[in-house]
Amino acid sequence: MSGSFKPSKFKYVSDPPVSTKPFGIEVDRDKCVGCSVCVKQCPVQSIEMVPRKEPSQRQQAACQYNCPAGIDIRWYMQLLSKEGSYEDAWRTITETNPMPAVTGRVCPHPCENSCNRRGVDAALNIHGMERFIGDYAIDKGLSFARPAKVLGEKIAVVGSGPSGMSCAYQLARLGYQVTVYESGSKPGGMLTWAIPQYRLPESVVDKEMKRIIDMGITMKLNVAIGKDITLDDLKKNFNAVYLAPGAQNSSSVSFGWDKEASVYPGLDFLRSVKKNQPLKLGGKVIVVGGGNTAIDAARTARRMGSEVTILYRRTIAEMPAHQTEVEAARQEGVKIEFLCAPVQISKDGAAWKAICQRMQLGEPDESGRGKPVPVQGSEFDIAFDALIIAVGQNLKSEGFERLLGSSWLTSGIMGNTNEKGVFAGGDAAQGPGLVSEAVGAGKKAALAIDAFIKGKEATVPLVKEIDYTGVPFPEIKKEERSESTDIPVKQRLSQPDTEVCTTLNGNQVSAEPKRCLGCGLNEPNFAGVQYFGKICIACHDCQAVCPQEALVFPHFYNVEEGRFAYDFDYPEVGQGFPNPLQLDKPVPLSEIGDKLTGVEKVLYSRRSVRVYKDQPVPKELISRVIEAGRFAPSAGNCQGWKFVVVTDRKLLQDLSDSSLKFLAIFTKLYQGRGLGRTILKKALAFIKPNSIDQRPMAAIQGSLAPRFGEGMAHCMFHAPVAIFLLKHSLHISEPELGMGILGQNMVLAAHSLGLGTCYVGFVANALNLDPITKMKFGKKLGLAWPYSSVSIVITLGYPAVQVDKPVDREFPKINWVE
Repeated sequence: MSGSFKPSKFKYVSDPPVSTKPFGIEVDRDKCVGCSVCVKQCPVQSIEMVPRKEPSQRQQAACQYNCPAGIDIRWYMQLLSKEGSYEDAWRTITETNPMPAVTGRVCPHPCENSCNRRGVDAALNIHGMERFIGDYAIDKGLSFARPAKVLGEKIAVVGSGPSGMSCAYQLARLGYQVTVYESGSKPGGMLTWAIPQYRLPESVVDKEMKRIIDMGITMKLNVAIGKDITLDDLKKNFNAVYLAPGAQNSSSVSFGWDKEASVYPGLDFLRSVKKNQPLKLGGKVIVVGGGNTAIDAARTARRMGSEVTILYRRTIAEMPAHQTEVEAARQEGVKIEFLCAPVQISKDGAAWKAICQRMQLGEPDESGRGKPVPVQGSEFDIAFDALIIAVGQNLKSEGFERLLGSSWLTSGIMGNTNEKGVFAGGDAAQGPGLVSEAVGAGKKAALAIDAFIKGKEATVPLVKEIDYTGVPFPEIKKEERSESTDIPVKQRLSQPDTEVCTTLNGNQVSAEPKRCLGCGLNEPNFAGVQYFGKICIACHDCQAVCPQEALVFPHFYNVEEGRFAYDFDYPEVGQGFPNPLQLDKPVPLSEIGDKLTGVEKVLYSRRSVRVYKDQPVPKELISRVIEAGRFAPSAGNCQGWKFVVVTDRKLLQDLSDSSLKFLAIFTKLYQGRGLGRTILKKALAFIKPNSIDQRPMAAIQGSLAPRFGEGMAHCMFHAPVAIFLLKHSLHISEPELGMGILGQNMVLAAHSLGLGTCYVGFVANALNLDPITKMKFGKKLGLAWPYSSVSIVITLGYPAVQVDKPVDREFPKINWVE
């Protein structure tokens, strides 16, 4: 055993204040995600979160991890929250995404769906911020720097959509000579020809494309691969080829139609509108499909003055279109008929009608959604003047036939195909997807092409998502999310090309980044608790509660000479759980669990819980916990106790604040100088002659630290339930022993029910000793003779994280007298 100790000459708290050596807590920075659970769980509040010198390269914030384009959202939010420039933020975004003004408008932002801020209030408005930064760059004429050195190798990119231009951009940054081949008359692909103006103004696409081309990229328009030039021609003239032609064709339907009917494939319809080609719609339009193309077509037809009905064969839950777009379509007057599909169209005199059939969902198909099954005898008619078919997209395969899989170009995760030097990505390889997915695929392909030319192998670095799911953040103040606004429906329909969604304003852009939690930018460290220095009581709770298993204690427990020591045998360090089976050494519960009784398992795995889910506990379970307590033995079997169950969160917070303020007086007085301190020490020595533990005082002082948000911690840990154990004033036969057994019954029963508990003495002390606290809260808690004294408070709730993991623990020696 390392270290030495010398017992204090006093039995009560010694002088100078107790301070163990820093206990040797070590943080694995590649595992720790900075969730702060350990801070909340520490019983003496001697851990705090401190800024990292640099974030781990093996982790990514949840927003970046779930961003298909891989944007370092956390970093540019941190820049803006610290009054960094908009240009710096734009430079950060365009490291991975060269068109933020586009993606800020049309990406459905999966980054927001995973934002850890949702555990506090609502996700950051990431897409709104991205759009603002992108528009700022356009307004200010910001440009990309041309590479300092131009390399000799030449790369051909087929397709000028988001994937092709992303790849071209990244290759140009590396110094390669890039030529882009586009079959259309303008660059942009689907961004230019398929997304309506009211969602993505053409001027925005033009400016984002021009900025990329201005890096020195050669653009060849109106050149179709397989018609004007072949893949073999490109392989001959270039060192590598990236194929990103997109999914330009509309899928067909199983039923036929008369050539006289006005029937349009979805993409063809949207292209015709963008090119101002004449269309014959009439007053009633039916759109078949449930994807984004169907919604875009329906909203476009509505702006052209038609009544529009969408027919979709599943329910809204299975609809692949973005839900915000679906809701916008409904606001604009588009009707949606779910669980139905057209089976035939026919002419009734001068009018056309679609014969439809109701559907019901059967077993899941390959997409994971319920397969639509026709309901026999459920046919009905819908009249129409024009029918738009938007049931999917596919690849124009001319020129790429030898690279085809079942429907799409075959490529690996980095875009490599089975032909040397040929890479593929975007919608042409993965099928129709998000613009941000196409951008990300283009970047990966550029890295793979660079590695190929250099004779290396391209790999995807393995990173871990920083996920705070289930971690409560009660200390963080809730702040309203900044939202952009939509123009009124009347204006949308009267001005069909006007953009529906507006950009955030300057005040919103200043406020929103400050809501960012900076996931992974902090790590735990010992906190200097006022008057007490750096204290660790070696309970290992932080190690046990850490969801990432990032905390380790490599050093033994030391007590410095001249400080207090325990008056029983010095603890020994063991591994895992206690050793009831007399094995050679303590081992993890999982290895001996089959030899233990159910009661033993509960005893050995239970820990105090100080981090709870924001989830109510059913009264039935609370009653079962109390009932277990009622079965506890007591001296004389008098069972002189009473229970008060409190679920009023505000009452608990107010009581916590009052208790900490009162008890802080004693800790400050004890650590002060002069007569008051002397009197208090002598009083403690008289009242508690065997008192040796300063930890409660340290815990109180730690709870008042500013790291707990609004000034102090919640000494009942924001638990949803607090149970007050009141003892009978005439219960004179070992009342504390009886109350202790009562509480132990309750905490073990709670653990067996999947609940967590913690003993809280602070509040009981305040209610018993402070007349102001008792007067303010005593009546609400029902404190009246003979049940006027609170013995202990037990918090109760669902643990936010697992706390029963085995860790290194210290055990006292056992003297066997045989």
